[in-house]
Amino acid sequence: MPKKKVKKYRGSKTCGGGAKKKRRGGGSRGGRGNAGVHKHKYIKFVKLAKEGLYEFGKHGFNRPKVVRAEYKALRELKLRLRELKDEGILDDELYRFFDAREEINVGDLDIVVDRLVEVGLAKKEGEVYEVNLGEIGYEKLLGAGRITKPVKVVVSYATPKAIEKIEAAGGEVVSS
Repeated sequence: MPKKKVKKYRGSKTCGGGAKKKRRGGGSRGGRGNAGVHKHKYIKFVKLAKEGLYEFGKHGFNRPKVVRAEYKALRELKLRLRELKDEGILDDELYRFFDAREEINVGDLDIVVDRLVEVGLAKKEGEVYEVNLGEIGYEKLLGAGRITKPVKVVVSYATPKAIEKIEAAGGEVVSS
C-alpha cells in the first residue's frame, strides 16, 4: 500500500499549505455559507440544486393569525355558496350576487330578501322577513346602505350601525 501524503506533512507547521496566513478566514474558500451562489459559486449551486441538496434564500412565510382567520372564513363562505348552488337552492343570479360579496351589508339584504323568500332561505311572517345569514354562510352583517323592509336577522355578529338601521326599519337582530 502506498504511503499517504498527509503522513509526510505531519509535524510541519502548515501541512503543505504555505504560509500560515494563507488558509485563514472565509476568503480562501470564496466566502462563508451561501455567499456567491449567484456569482462565482453559481455552477456548484446549480448542480446541487438539481439534486435537491442546496436551497438558497428564505422559503415561505407565516401569515398573521388574523389574516389566516379571514381567509378561512372567506373559503368557508365560498364553499357554502357552491353547496347551495349545487343543491339547486341558489340560481346563477343569486349565486353571483353573493359570490361577489365577502361581507353582506343591510343594503344588500334589502335588495335580495324577496329572492331569498322565493328560494326558501328566508321566511315571511306578515310584514316581517326572517333571515338566518349563518345558513347562507355569512358571519357578519355590516351597516352600509339603506333598508326599507322590516327584517329579523339571525347572525353571529352585526355592527352597531347595522343594528341601528334594521331596528329603525322595524326589524331586529338576533345574535347566534
